[in-house]
Amino acid sequence: MSGSSSSGAPSGVVQNSALSFVASAQPMQSSPVASVNFQEENRDEMGQGDRLMPAGLKALCEACSRLYPDQPNPLQVTTRLKYWLGGHDPLDYISMYWNPGVPDENVPPHWHYISFGMSDLHGDGRVHPPPSQVLCSSPCPPPSGFGIELTFRLSCDEAQPPLWPAALLQALARYVFTTGNKFLAGDHVSWHRALDGSGKQSRVRHLLVSEDPQLKTIRTPHGAVTFLQMVGCTGRELRAAQRGSGFDVLKLIGEDPNCGGKWLVTSVKRRVSARRTRVSRHSTTLAQLAGVSARVRWETIPQETSEESCPSPIGSCVEQQIKETLQRGLTTMTAERTGPEGHMSTDSFEMSSIERALPHVGDSMQNSWRDEDSVEYFDGVHIILNAEGASLLPLAIEGRVLQGSHFTWREGGTAVTVLPPTVNGALATLQKPYAARGSWLQVVIPKELALDISRKVSSLSRLCESDSETDSDEESLDTEIPVLPLTISCGESFKITVLRDCDML
Repeated sequence: MSGSSSSGAPSGVVQNSALSFVASAQPMQSSPVASVNFQEENRDEMGQGDRLMPAGLKALCEACSRLYPDQPNPLQVTTRLKYWLGGHDPLDYISMYWNPGVPDENVPPHWHYISFGMSDLHGDGRVHPPPSQVLCSSPCPPPSGFGIELTFRLSCDEAQPPLWPAALLQALARYVFTTGNKFLAGDHVSWHRALDGSGKQSRVRHLLVSEDPQLKTIRTPHGAVTFLQMVGCTGRELRAAQRGSGFDVLKLIGEDPNCGGKWLVTSVKRRVSARRTRVSRHSTTLAQLAGVSARVRWETIPQETSEESCPSPIGSCVEQQIKETLQRGLTTMTAERTGPEGHMSTDSFEMSSIERALPHVGDSMQNSWRDEDSVEYFDGVHIILNAEGASLLPLAIEGRVLQGSHFTWREGGTAVTVLPPTVNGALATLQKPYAARGSWLQVVIPKELALDISRKVSSLSRLCESDSETDSDEESLDTEIPVLPLTISCGESFKITVLRDCDML
């Protein structure tokens, strides 16, 4: 994708997204920033002065103006059909500022993309709940909308900014609006394709989430807004964040002079991971990652089911589970979704107790589970995961269960939590290891069984390694990637099946 046409003017359309430039550009002589003359039909959108500009939008624009006082009219893309009118893209605007960087500190010149729409721009309930209806028990100011805006920094010396980062931010915004899973600093996003949507081989195929180094949290008339920067990363860096700390990996990227400097500028041409990035496959300490969003299903195994009568991995049991899932309406994350966001299947979250095992699910959903008096106990369970979720099974067992903590896979309202017998407040117990309340399954795994599962799933960590880069500079690619579908039996009462995404639904 390109941000300019053959004539040098903005092309006006972003591939796979209903975005268009709202301004024509005239190159400036002093920098690659293009000056903007707003088109007449868009003046009523952005306002003719403070009188017409919505208060939330005005606060964001003022924050950007403080950072870029010499660019009062940045290049900008906007949705053709606003989200509250039935449009597909939730971000009203994405501004693109030229940033000269700090070459002496290894921060390259780049384009800085800033979203408008994750927070409440209008305050009248057209997109987000009105501020008066937002409940907040914290002494801190309540969030405006989701309380965040997204940013992205692209290393680039072109006079016109490429448009694909705008499409990327829209895809991420659609994910948040669709699922309600809000990004936090330190999170990761498994993307599994070149960020620019091209078919080119690029090792920067995933994202980490950091607070924007220059745009600090602001207070708007509708609440607080934090600017979260999406940072391109390699497969090795993603796995290091999953098995360790996203903040530690971001620090390594910022310290490497070849990785964008302290402002974490993304270069899609980067071929190697940040120096000193290592992935520990066999964890002996507690992993900070406590759960992921992934495609997951579960079903019960009757006690009389024998090894011979157990259906095949993609047999009738899976088909029945899919039918039940469809009936419950839990296909929001996968139905009618096209474009790059369909590749995003994992976002991280941390949990401090079993009561918070699904912190990003709405309170009404969590309360519906807690209010159900009946807890079902089963003789056996069969868990079905996609490759993305299954690749974290070694971490879930070695880095969480064997360290005395729990791990959760979640998709919509369905969740599976594995935990040791020592976790307090769980539904499942050592005597009744398989328990569910609603569509939330809990599986207690004692130490002996956890060690056995750990040996059987050790190779699954290779499932999502598509960039051919090893987990350390000294390691060689000598472990074969498992062939799917694959079923792992842990006795007759507990089975795990790994399917390809296309076989999941």
